[in-house]
Amino acid sequence: MFSTYVAAGVNIILLLGIFYPSLLNLLKTRSSVSTLLATFSLAFLIQNVVAVYFHLVIPYTLAVEFEVMILTALQTAGFAALFWVTYR
Repeated sequence: MFSTYVAAGVNIILLLGIFYPSLLNLLKTRSSVSTLLATFSLAFLIQNVVAVYFHLVIPYTLAVEFEVMILTALQTAGFAALFWVTYR
């Protein structure tokens, strides 16, 4: 489904937006919260890039595609909330 690709792309953009300020904070303060936020966003960024790659290379069956779309959309909602809190 096309919406899965869009949501995964939005996830990558949101995670880049979360990673950048957390990396700047980490370089300034060396705090454990900044370290964990940078690690968290980097891990999910790698996961989403790999997921987009596999979405393009290995098409899912219709039985699995809907579940993947729902999970990706839920991830997008969570990352959007984290993005909002990061810049608030």
